[in-house]
Amino acid sequence: MTTATSPTTAHVIGRIAASLLGGYAFTWGIATLGITSLVALGVDYHEAHTVLMLLAFLVFLVAFLWAFAARSLARVWLVLGLGGVGMTGTAWLLQQQLV
Repeated sequence: MTTATSPTTAHVIGRIAASLLGGYAFTWGIATLGITSLVALGVDYHEAHTVLMLLAFLVFLVAFLWAFAARSLARVWLVLGLGGVGMTGTAWLLQQQLV
């Protein structure tokens, strides 16, 4: 029989930071890549922006909740942080091709 241990303060702060900062980075990456991709496909910028901002709320909510539910804090940082940076970089490169 295993006993549950209470999380340390550092662990809780790490989860909060991952959920807020990582979730924000991931949501920003989704939004920038989505808007840039839609504009590249011919959708009006304002329409693409509106659609992705509505979607961004749901993406952030899922990322925020997943950051607390996931077993590995390192995996949360990898997926949310590196995923957000990667998508933002990809969107920046695609935007450079459009201009």
